[in-house]
Amino acid sequence: GPRGQPPSYFLPRGVIMSESKVSLKKLVKPWPESDKTEFGFEDVVRGQYGGCKFVAKDGLSLNRTVITHLVSSMGKNIMEGKSIINISLPVTIFEPRSFLQRMTDHWAFAPLYLNKAAMAKDPVERFKWAIAFMISGLHNGCRQKKPFNPILGETFQATYPDGTEVFLEQVSHHPPVSQYELFGPNGTWKMCGFNEYRASFRPNGVVGGQYGPNKIEFQDGTVIEYTMPQVTVSGMVIGDWLFYWTGTTTFVDRKNNLTAEITFDPDAANSVISYATSFFSTKSPCDYFKGSLKKDGKEICPIEGCWLAKLKFKEKVYWRIRQYLPFTPTELEKTLPSHATKREDLVALLQGDVELSQTEKKRLEEKQRADRKLRLQGDVELSQTEKKRLEEKQRADRKLRKEHGPAKKEGH
Repeated sequence: GPRGQPPSYFLPRGVIMSESKVSLKKLVKPWPESDKTEFGFEDVVRGQYGGCKFVAKDGLSLNRTVITHLVSSMGKNIMEGKSIINISLPVTIFEPRSFLQRMTDHWAFAPLYLNKAAMAKDPVERFKWAIAFMISGLHNGCRQKKPFNPILGETFQATYPDGTEVFLEQVSHHPPVSQYELFGPNGTWKMCGFNEYRASFRPNGVVGGQYGPNKIEFQDGTVIEYTMPQVTVSGMVIGDWLFYWTGTTTFVDRKNNLTAEITFDPDAANSVISYATSFFSTKSPCDYFKGSLKKDGKEICPIEGCWLAKLKFKEKVYWRIRQYLPFTPTELEKTLPSHATKREDLVALLQGDVELSQTEKKRLEEKQRADRKLRLQGDVELSQTEKKRLEEKQRADRKLRKEHGPAKKEGH
């Protein structure tokens, strides 16, 4: 299971093939001068003391209305840090994407930096490029709207411009766990892992993260494992609405005895006290990070930078923001029926039908809860029967909507 060995799923194992270099010069596209945004997103700027600051007033107002409702309905459970992963939320604060799709945002520079890593002959240089890959995608997760929680068995299949294939599947509903596998061009590298998502309320914010192994494998047998930092969102009730990374991330290459540990917001500049006093202090911004790269347990290179600006090993810059455009995965033409973009609630929101999206979201959530209850009771046969009944009802409802349009409410 997710807490032990990764569960089996629909993907075949990758086949490592002969090396064939990718032309990175032809692959990358420089950041256009016409794009004046700081990170590529409208209504997102760097905060006064670091981090991504959301400045869309309509979005802030809407989110705070929802948060106020949750606080009043859940009371002290929120203040005690209860998990909010499975709380049902209105689709008005959602973007028309699944969390499986959102996961790929962090891999936006895989075609550049993982191919660089695969081409590197020096183990230390390869290790640095693997770190650059992870750091380069952190700012790409600064999105104000929430994605849809994946349904158990939901999948997403896509490709990057360099030929990298992407496969994801939701393998557990409670706790929510997503498994993934990426195959680099010509089998030069492979990345796999699974993440359990946790998030809980804190006063005026949320703290969460993706917990699980992430492994990058290369043709010569080198495997680099890494963890993700925690994410914090503050200002959800009062103050600036900020998104920033905290905690420590580690990288390990056991074959070459290389390790790296990077601490985000090392001076704890995200605390209430330091934000209030940082104008008068020398504390670094909350988006600053620092660490060290070690060989055989001895430091060979300091690491520092800002995930909204650049990454440096000693004084050499390996990644800089706004240098190249991020890569966006393209969905496969032929996908499984469980493909994320085929979800009725997501499709309805994409088409602008908020009411239908909310109805479909509620139906899917109720179906998941019913299925889980039957599985816990051990009644697999009844669970399968119930699943079939709900699927037939779903097809019938879809047919009626196509023939007659959405049902009209009484009094309208």
